[in-house]
Amino acid sequence: MLGLYIHIPFCAHICSYCDFPKRIPFSQEEVNKYIATLIEEIKNYKAYFVNIDTIYIGGGTPNYLDLDNLEKLLSFISSLKINFKEFSIELNPELITLEQVRLFAKYKINRVSLGMQTTDKKGLELLNRHHKLEDVLNAVKMLKDNGITNINIDLIYGYFNQTLNAVKKDIAFIKELDIKHISAYSLILENETLLNRTHNISELNEDLIADMNIYISNELAKLGFIQYEISNYAKPGFKSIHNLKYWSKEEYIGVGMGACSYLGHKRITNAKFLYKYLNNLDKEIEYLSIEDEKKEYLILGLRKVDGIIKKDYFKRFNSYVNNDFNYQKLVDYKLLYEDELTLRLTNKGLMLANVVFEEFI
Repeated sequence: MLGLYIHIPFCAHICSYCDFPKRIPFSQEEVNKYIATLIEEIKNYKAYFVNIDTIYIGGGTPNYLDLDNLEKLLSFISSLKINFKEFSIELNPELITLEQVRLFAKYKINRVSLGMQTTDKKGLELLNRHHKLEDVLNAVKMLKDNGITNINIDLIYGYFNQTLNAVKKDIAFIKELDIKHISAYSLILENETLLNRTHNISELNEDLIADMNIYISNELAKLGFIQYEISNYAKPGFKSIHNLKYWSKEEYIGVGMGACSYLGHKRITNAKFLYKYLNNLDKEIEYLSIEDEKKEYLILGLRKVDGIIKKDYFKRFNSYVNNDFNYQKLVDYKLLYEDELTLRLTNKGLMLANVVFEEFI
């Protein structure tokens, strides 16, 4: 089955760490034209609708859209009669209104991801996030009151000058929210971001970040969360079905500015600039070799805590993973664990995943 990703690039402000395709729109007309173009692009994939079982609206800031454009998009998606298991949307807490939430419930959105990032005021300023903690509390209450209980909170840890005590406050706050899913990402200084221009990676304390990682994992486990991917934790039954498609290298459709599709050994990437997207320019098509497919399957699959199931690898490629890749050194260093059935990261490997992945790039 396929996933459908829909990208909304518009934001009220640009977060200092974000490298996703995004922009502050110049006019309402620009937003209106984008939604009309987006709907036309989705129509191009009509032949695939019967095989789609997850939908994910991301950004950017999807709830930056006004109610008219939100309803126009959601009404159109509803008309496709997609039999989805999971329908997710990303939201900024400070922009959430009761009218939006009622609209999400009306169109059967059943999973919401809230961009909280941190509870620390100085951290929010550094990351250029504009919400207050009461915005998060109000958002969670509104969602639950309207029947949307599958809620994810995004966290960022390891940012400049963050303390372990600040992380402890984040987890204590999350405990009070009683939610189903946590995505906890260690800060990455991505190119073309404000933080990358104003700070140096040498300013980050790797030992402290490791301590934060261990604390988050241990405390979330106490709260009943199961780690199922390097950065993702879920209560039983609430793993992200859509995101698991990426890590399992299943096919998916991506629509919108900068969005990517993976279909039939091809990666199709839309233009990352609005003018070019609106005029269907600079779409890139990459044909993946069998070596590319194997490498991506391995690296993405190892992101999952359960790792690679060897028989699934053989079924897909008609070859053995241990013949295709030389990873004995990583097993000897106790970064990878291997038995007859699986290949997966150890606890140490989960902490040093990028070191492991570099061996296969």
